[in-house]
Amino acid sequence: MKSSEPPVCNLVSIIVLNWNGQSLLSDCLSSLSKQTYSPYELIFVDNGSTDGSVDFVRRNFPWVRICQLSENRGFSGGNIEGFKECRGEFIALVNNDTRVDEKWLENLVHPLHENSATGICASKLLIDSTGKIDSAGDNLTIWGVGFKRGFGKERNAYDTQGPVFGACAAASLYRKEMLEDIGFLDEDFFFNDEDTDLNFRAQLRGWKCIYVPKAVVYHKVNATIGTRSDRHVYFHVRNLEFLWLKNMPTGLMVRFVHYKVLQEVGSFAYLCLRHGKWAPFFKGKKDALRMLPMMLRKRREIQKRKIVTNQYIQSLLLPVYSKDLLCQKITQFIFG
Repeated sequence: MKSSEPPVCNLVSIIVLNWNGQSLLSDCLSSLSKQTYSPYELIFVDNGSTDGSVDFVRRNFPWVRICQLSENRGFSGGNIEGFKECRGEFIALVNNDTRVDEKWLENLVHPLHENSATGICASKLLIDSTGKIDSAGDNLTIWGVGFKRGFGKERNAYDTQGPVFGACAAASLYRKEMLEDIGFLDEDFFFNDEDTDLNFRAQLRGWKCIYVPKAVVYHKVNATIGTRSDRHVYFHVRNLEFLWLKNMPTGLMVRFVHYKVLQEVGSFAYLCLRHGKWAPFFKGKKDALRMLPMMLRKRREIQKRKIVTNQYIQSLLLPVYSKDLLCQKITQFIFG
């Protein structure tokens, strides 16, 4: 509900996850140190780096709390460990390959103060090398694939604040109360699509996500793992099955199953025929099948707690004939 009271400055816990990203940390942590909002705490989680990242942070940013892991727990597992250290009422996730505007956090917290039903706030992510939009909030297609809203558009586009399906976890803010309700990131995802899974679970429980265009972040896209690496392909094709199986309501599964089949064919054509990623593609699908019983158990719990209608979820999904989506996918296939 709307509040007429002046906002209280809630403690925000910011988690920065790192894996062998020492060269990225100066820009990222320096920008976070200049935030106009307070109070906040910064928790640096290191996923078993071997490049001296932890020593670099201790030496140059002694005010940062460090959570040092002995092995790479992935995006999900690393952030889960950081979440255990959080004391704030709001939780922010920030990639190590970003730098944030000094008013980023100040702008991002406002929707959480204004409406208690808002559980997620999405930043305006700009591609650091071009200044064009990386994500203006995230969409989800009717075939169950996350999609960056506004990708490739000029930076001045998408300047209106409002509801979206979800937030890209490269720079996002969550209400801790919501995370305690729906659960945090799913560690079985390890890397890729875990934020879309969280967004979907939030929507099924009636929590809202607000896109905040004044919360500007510059993103060195895929600086850590690279574009279309075997590792990236494996987790993406595997986790898309997890995302669909866990979250898509049964009625919508039946309604849109033909689009899901078309998506699988398109993914095969793009990754295998266009880019030769046969091994990681089929390994991902094989492991998704192997883990099917576990995902179905999770599905039963998620669907049992769903409080919104299928019609509401369908209204949030991007149709297959969306002009922006088709243009992006065609361009990606031809030139990507």
